[in-house]
Amino acid sequence: MRATLRVLQRVPLIKFVGGPHTAAHTPATIHPCAPAGLRPGSAGSSAASSGAAVAFQSRNNLSKRFRYVPLDEIEIEDVLTGGADVLIK
Repeated sequence: MRATLRVLQRVPLIKFVGGPHTAAHTPATIHPCAPAGLRPGSAGSSAASSGAAVAFQSRNNLSKRFRYVPLDEIEIEDVLTGGADVLIK
């Protein structure tokens, strides 16, 4: 009984000013960077995302800092064993 009364007497520490605010229902507007002025959620927006296919370029054509680093044999073994070899040695 005391526990119930104690819970019912609880006063929240946060005081909210004013009452609940209603959400502003404004119509969706066109973003300045949107292609061809498409509105969000319009039927044409999904077709614009598929667009033209992008040509694939190999990473070997890029500078060395963007290329994949070849894996050493030790790194491959560590991945395949799940790193358990480090705990055993």
